[in-house]
Amino acid sequence: MDHGRKRKHRILISLCLLVSLLVLLVSCTYTSPPPSGTICGTYVSGEGVYEKIFSVDQPSADQSHAFYYADQHNDCYILGQIKPQGEDSYLLSCQDPNKADIIPDQAFTYDGKGFSITIQGQPFSFQKNGDTPCIIGDIARYS
Repeated sequence: MDHGRKRKHRILISLCLLVSLLVLLVSCTYTSPPPSGTICGTYVSGEGVYEKIFSVDQPSADQSHAFYYADQHNDCYILGQIKPQGEDSYLLSCQDPNKADIIPDQAFTYDGKGFSITIQGQPFSFQKNGDTPCIIGDIARYS
């Protein structure tokens, strides 16, 4: 009878260790999506071949975000930076100053679902399409 109790005890300890290891593994490998209301994610404007995609990465150490703009119809891929300016207010600038004629430096307000920016002199409204940035094509195309 004593031998049976020891065996059950070992099985219980082994099971607890296995469950603990699984919990630790899941917690170390799972990356949660950004909190709701953050600007990180993918935004779209337009439809079909005229769709423009604007993706925003997680913030860096200085709290700025990288953005990736893709207009496949016009073969235009722009990399830039978004810096928070206050509550729901951001400043956008292109990495390549030569792209400022396409997307000029500008401030915009994010309402938790989308934002509007000026592209080549025209306002475009972008609506959130997902919490994960979606980069179209090779990242080396963006400048």
